[in-house]
Amino acid sequence: GLEHPEFASLVDLSPVPDSDPPPVITDSERRMLERLLQLGDVQFSTFESRDGWREDWSGNLQLLDKEIWVNLNDSPEPHAKPVLKLFHEWVAETMSKSPQGLQGVRLLFHYVYHMRDTPEMAKRILAYALNRVAKDDNERLQFLINAVRRILHDPVVLKQDGWTTKKAISPEGASGGAFLIGKKVIWEKFEAIVIGFVHDDEIGDLWKAMWLEDRETFDLEADELWSAIKKWEAREVRKQTKQQLSSNNSLTDISEPQQQPQQRVAYSNHRHQQYADYTVRGIEHGIVLATSCHPNSRKGVFWPARVMHVSELNKTNSPREPGTRRGAGKRHVSVVFLAPYWNGQLASKGRLSGGGISTSVATAKSIYSTGPLFEIETIEPSETTILKYPYDDCNELSLDKVRDAFKFLGLPKAAFARNLDSHRLAIALKNYSKQCILDDRNIVVDAFSALTDCHQMSITTARYPSALLDVPYDYILSHLAETSEQASHWMKTDDVAERTEPVLQLGHILQSMCPPECFGKRPVSDNNTGSVNGISSQRKCLTTPKGSPCKGALTSDGKIIDTLSVDHFASDVLLRALGQGDEYSPLSPCLKLLGNHLTVLVSEVNDISADIIANVSLRRDIKKSKLDGITNECLAVKSFGEEIIGSIATPMDFSAKELVFEWRKACEKIYKHAIGLLSSPGFGNGVTVVITDSRCNQHLTTSGCFERPIRLPAAIRGAKKAGAGADVNLPLIYHITETYLDIAEKKILPKAHKEPYLKRLKSKISALAPDARGVPLTDDSSGEGGTDTHGSRGSYMAAVAGVAAAIQGVDMVVRGECVSAFCATRPPGHHAGRELHAMNAISNGFCLLNTAACAALYAVTPRTEGGRGLKRVCIIDFDVHHGNGTQDILCSTYDSRFFYVSIHAGGAHINGFETGGSESEDQDFRRILGGGKQEGIYPGRCGDHSPHAGVLNIPLGPKVTAHAIGTALITEVAPAVESFSPELIILSAGFDAHKNDPMGLGCLSAEDFGSVTDVACHMAMKACSGRVISVLEGGYGVPCCQPREEFVVPAKYLTLNDDMPEGIEDAVSIPLRQKLDKCYAEGFLDCVKEHVAALSRSSKRRK
Repeated sequence: GLEHPEFASLVDLSPVPDSDPPPVITDSERRMLERLLQLGDVQFSTFESRDGWREDWSGNLQLLDKEIWVNLNDSPEPHAKPVLKLFHEWVAETMSKSPQGLQGVRLLFHYVYHMRDTPEMAKRILAYALNRVAKDDNERLQFLINAVRRILHDPVVLKQDGWTTKKAISPEGASGGAFLIGKKVIWEKFEAIVIGFVHDDEIGDLWKAMWLEDRETFDLEADELWSAIKKWEAREVRKQTKQQLSSNNSLTDISEPQQQPQQRVAYSNHRHQQYADYTVRGIEHGIVLATSCHPNSRKGVFWPARVMHVSELNKTNSPREPGTRRGAGKRHVSVVFLAPYWNGQLASKGRLSGGGISTSVATAKSIYSTGPLFEIETIEPSETTILKYPYDDCNELSLDKVRDAFKFLGLPKAAFARNLDSHRLAIALKNYSKQCILDDRNIVVDAFSALTDCHQMSITTARYPSALLDVPYDYILSHLAETSEQASHWMKTDDVAERTEPVLQLGHILQSMCPPECFGKRPVSDNNTGSVNGISSQRKCLTTPKGSPCKGALTSDGKIIDTLSVDHFASDVLLRALGQGDEYSPLSPCLKLLGNHLTVLVSEVNDISADIIANVSLRRDIKKSKLDGITNECLAVKSFGEEIIGSIATPMDFSAKELVFEWRKACEKIYKHAIGLLSSPGFGNGVTVVITDSRCNQHLTTSGCFERPIRLPAAIRGAKKAGAGADVNLPLIYHITETYLDIAEKKILPKAHKEPYLKRLKSKISALAPDARGVPLTDDSSGEGGTDTHGSRGSYMAAVAGVAAAIQGVDMVVRGECVSAFCATRPPGHHAGRELHAMNAISNGFCLLNTAACAALYAVTPRTEGGRGLKRVCIIDFDVHHGNGTQDILCSTYDSRFFYVSIHAGGAHINGFETGGSESEDQDFRRILGGGKQEGIYPGRCGDHSPHAGVLNIPLGPKVTAHAIGTALITEVAPAVESFSPELIILSAGFDAHKNDPMGLGCLSAEDFGSVTDVACHMAMKACSGRVISVLEGGYGVPCCQPREEFVVPAKYLTLNDDMPEGIEDAVSIPLRQKLDKCYAEGFLDCVKEHVAALSRSSKRRK
């Protein structure tokens, strides 16, 4: 229940005894109840707009407070003013005259009790109130009313109804989520306390609060809640002020004539002290992310801002307004929002005296770019208003990272140009601070804060010179390249792994305004390095190759212009280290050897180019053979070079990390160029393949199972909507090559799963009758753990086919036949571990064999053993549940070959903290996938922490939101993946975090899944030439695909036409059907479409 001490002291939560259930009301009793409540009669619609039964159980229970017209039959005048009273008040007044009203309350309890979604605890309370012994009707009515009041705030009822009643240990998402439970509020002038939180798909975040005076409850949306919190805090400030004044007056000692120095009264409000103590890392450079209170801004969106220094506040506006109590300034920070998007609409209203629109508005690209470039706001600093600025590299601005982060802000696309300008300014100011502003770490912040009466962040922030703040930034930004022009340029270049832009050098701008540069003369450098005041005059690009930009191109007569050389692919730094070129000599014999290997590799690429010129139309099988040879050679040379560089002493003036980075970059460039030479429509660069197999349809589950056979045809339909099978560069493979079945079953599965597990699973399935379906497959020897994972005679072969499809995808991607692959298979696999119920999970979570883990194991298996021989594989799992099986197989202990990332619902505040207790204690915090009443989110605590450097688990709370997953991807996952530098990225693509998925654990849209895929593909493009394998995991929001005869009114159903395999029946239980109805608008099929479309988009970038 709710663990807030004040709440527990206010309400009666005594145990409720068992009672006999009330009978179901008859049709005549229902008509009588509707007449008493005045439901469904048009004559009452004027006074009660909702004059029918409610859709939810709690809404019907609260009909007890419905206003009814009590003088309908008493008034002699037809147009008399109606007299309205609450239904339960009318019952209390008329009970002595007629028992009809009390009987109506009883019938209402009966009706609610038998509603399908009424929580079990609510039923228990209702039944006890009806059966409890009462001395008279008045006491009976009071019992019934008290029962309603308790039901509406009882923590068990709320939890069973989907509410979170435990306070989160940290804010969740932009709104705060369950972190706000226990907050005091003022609503309708009365004090209340927040007791629950839930995310509603239509309304959004919702909080339940209870008035302290009468224990009645009400719901608040985000804006309403924050307004109510502010009212309570304002009242507390007034109370605190009065108490301090009263205390000061009472302490005056008239017995002593001399005036003693007055002792300062400590401010005791803990909330305000938290504001005063709050800070973020990197504040010494002055740049943060902050949320605006502007009415046109979107709540919860963090935007680049600069924290103003105390010296600026003293010059402009004092942090403490006249008449306010001293100390108030310590709770506020003034920030300058950089290029805000929300003030552009206001600028469009400005008109010239002649009636025309102002020039800036008329020529602007969008209304978001028409407002002032800077806007000052004063905010209370906390984790919900100010965060650390995420980009630490001040040498260049990653436009890909900015664009990817923007997708998760939920803003119109037209606002991106403004967002890009804001980051241009932010990174430029941060760069200037790092290079030109002396960081005084010795300042006594507390003392200075007390003297200046301002927040500590206003003291520790960077103090920018006034000349820098007055630079005409509008003019500078207006001359930068347009985003569309940059995109066009990026697509034409060979190296599109990451799109970057130089950072504005503000130090140079200031220097250019001083002599001698202001006279058109260059300054004389003290160290001949071209630096001015410690700022490099020209940043050297380490990744730009020296060679001709178009060597190896064809002339109009079909001849080669020139052959390529190593310097076309390697940077100056690498060339110098390897001794390549006439002007360089090798720094060591080992590095010279690597230079020779690189030269041989480029020579082989030139041979391929010559073969293509001699034989313009090479057969596909010949291309495959050549491609397999050269790509394998590229990756082998890459691995060899990494080992050599890591084993030798790095020459002076060189960084081992930098050399490895440049070596990998050069080998990947050769890899991409070789594939480009052999590419053709539907083969090589620009291609994404979708792989499936009809054997996966043989896995048959029960009618009530979320993991239905229809998921696979729906996934195929979603892929087709993205162009699969119609676009030549998005082929659809319906049957896997048979040899991959043997590889999967004989070589890879024994590496992933223990022999007893495979043997038991295979024998259990083979023993099933041919027509059996929905049989538990993963129950243990005591019969536990099989309630969610069912199957049929064809389940084992279906799972093997899924593994084989992923292995085939790895082969095609690594060999260069395509850039990425999506494996549309089932059953899912990421909960299947080395043995049954991985990492102490309560079940196998619909999974039999771990497809993603098997693909990773095949990728790193040496070529001499039949694998691909890669050194590093990264698995990114964005299913709403933690992939305990994948972590168990690949990362039970640290293995440098694998890096597992999981972004999922959960967290210690949901699943409970590790106590070191017995295994039986952990049962309380595990939940069956797709059902069950246990606490926590499946598979339990295993995903709440990262055990070692090979695992990055990121739990996102009770529900996965776009803001949370976007922030995690940009700020945590991307840097970690870049550091790991994988040679292949495998996506465990689960779509059960969708807002309409029956799991109910996510708030993402289909478009959000496309954005998640875009970000992952950008990571792959930067690290490994875009090589991505995506494996279908969860996602259950597929509407019913066959009409049901037992429904009187024909139900809606999804038609798959030719994609619907013969013999598949979509038997969906009524409760599950009701959960799936909203998926007609958007669901699993749309998620797959956006996912495949994003894979295809990214593939086309590798040209």
